[in-house]
Amino acid sequence: MATYPDTSNTPNWQVSAPAIDYMSDEFARVYELTGARVTAPIAVEALRLMEPVPFQSRILDIGAGAGALSVPAAFSGASVVAVDIAPGMVRLLSDRLAPFPFASAHVMNGEDLRLPDNSFDLTFSILGISLFRDWEKGLSEMHRVLRSGGKACIASWKTLPGGGPFMVMAKALRTIFPDSPPPPASDAFVTLADPARVATAMQSAGFTDIKVVEFETIWKGYGGQAYLDAMRELHTYMAPYAALNDADRQKVDDAVLAIIEDYTVDSIVEIASPVLLAIAGKTSPQA
Repeated sequence: MATYPDTSNTPNWQVSAPAIDYMSDEFARVYELTGARVTAPIAVEALRLMEPVPFQSRILDIGAGAGALSVPAAFSGASVVAVDIAPGMVRLLSDRLAPFPFASAHVMNGEDLRLPDNSFDLTFSILGISLFRDWEKGLSEMHRVLRSGGKACIASWKTLPGGGPFMVMAKALRTIFPDSPPPPASDAFVTLADPARVATAMQSAGFTDIKVVEFETIWKGYGGQAYLDAMRELHTYMAPYAALNDADRQKVDDAVLAIIEDYTVDSIVEIASPVLLAIAGKTSPQA
């Protein structure tokens, strides 16, 4: 009986595999073209919830990825610092932010920010914190660099395994391998998928005035074979799929085509996924 490869020690779909390099320029390119479509609507909503964003506000984007939040924030006139642990993402984002003199991207671990205390007006992490190994430290760091009176926003998936193509792939794998359980969710994912737990976690990190709202992000693309062709490169970065032999990959591809029919109207695929957005503040100790 075929089984998923062992992915129990890593969070969500980003599992470790020797042949897969999530730090590379190539992964950044593929993710920007495919996965970022599910991230960008979340980032836009996060910025909207922070309105009004004062002109030249200092914004920190933690786990910035391909820049779904950093780029529109820079367009708004904000001073943006984007950090990500993946050099490939940072190189891609540096190119995207090059036209903006007050925006920059840096390789940095969100669990250990090399940034001064109380230095940002707004801090964001769009789906980043839930991928951290020490996500509680990541929240504490996010709080540390936020100035008193500033605001923070984190986004996290409400359901496994995330959204868009990752949801479709998970369904396809379950269809082909019904007797093989999916990788267990990380502690971060489980905690941050629950509104009450998100609020408690942010309070423990020192945040105040916490509000958690649910948002539905929608990944859009072309249906049928066009979907599979567009997602083929991204699929090779999903370790359970990458570990399959050619015959089993074909079975999963066929399952993907069948599944997306349920999401397709007039040749367009729309995949909705629930997300939690937590907005909080930082109060001065003297307040």
